[in-house]
Amino acid sequence: MEKSTSLSEKLYLLSVHPQKGGILFSAGTAFNYASIGALVLELVLEKNIAVEDKRVKILGLNSKNSLHRFMLDKMKEAKKPFKVSRWIHKFNFSFKHIRREIESGLVQKRMIRLEEKRFLFFRWKKPFVLNKQVVIKLQSDVENQILQGTGNEEEIMLLTLIKPCGLLKRVVPDKDKRKIAGKKLKQMMEENQVSEAVSAAVAAAHAVAISVAASSAAVAASASR
Repeated sequence: MEKSTSLSEKLYLLSVHPQKGGILFSAGTAFNYASIGALVLELVLEKNIAVEDKRVKILGLNSKNSLHRFMLDKMKEAKKPFKVSRWIHKFNFSFKHIRREIESGLVQKRMIRLEEKRFLFFRWKKPFVLNKQVVIKLQSDVENQILQGTGNEEEIMLLTLIKPCGLLKRVVPDKDKRKIAGKKLKQMMEENQVSEAVSAAVAAAHAVAISVAASSAAVAASASR
């Protein structure tokens, strides 16, 4: 895996079905929120922001990364420090742009290809992994980091997004190991307050989205009777 591959790009690669392409069903809409969470953590790593008491504090606006600048431009407009959960929610409205930027970076690095798909009036681009061995190694590395532990801050940040993104089964296929992995991930989050704040915000945002979707479906079903 290239050193230049970001947290959000690694999360994306893990979320793509290794054989069939497309985002894994287990990730679903959680992938959207987890990707935004990964970008927030990237800003922390780059020291553009800090997360204090679950609120985002801007430290600097300079960045060579266009996606980071996009997020910082939005954040600087806030009149007071917002909670991470609020930013996760707000940036979800811009997720199409965010996803395109992440995909563009991976295409340029020749890690994925995008295939045009069409059904009736709907069009979309389906991602396929170009070098499966790279992703297999990434999956193996992540599994080992969870089970054996790591002191690397960036690795810990990625690990704490695995479960909220619905990727635990993908990363740790063995059922018995997965039980151990779940406990270790919980411990990691307890020891890293920033990662815990972001992963908790991702999980909460996804839970709200599911609840709203379920309520809308129930209302629609009731109206059709």
